[in-house]
Amino acid sequence: MQYDWSVFTNPWILYTVIPALVYFLFFILKWYVLLAPITIPITTYTHGMGRVAEISAGKEAGATKEITKLLKG
Repeated sequence: MQYDWSVFTNPWILYTVIPALVYFLFFILKWYVLLAPITIPITTYTHGMGRVAEISAGKEAGATKEITKLLKG
């Protein structure tokens, strides 16, 4: 038990955990890009539907409201 604890309190663990986390983030990004034909439509559908609901309900938010105001004069 003491040996296990001393291993995990050494700074070398940082040199293995941090690169593993960085690689995990790279792995997620890589597969998101490689699966773009699938992930982009899903992302657009899931995040875009809330935006469509806001616009159809008349709750124009942020940039859309400002652009509409500029176009109307």
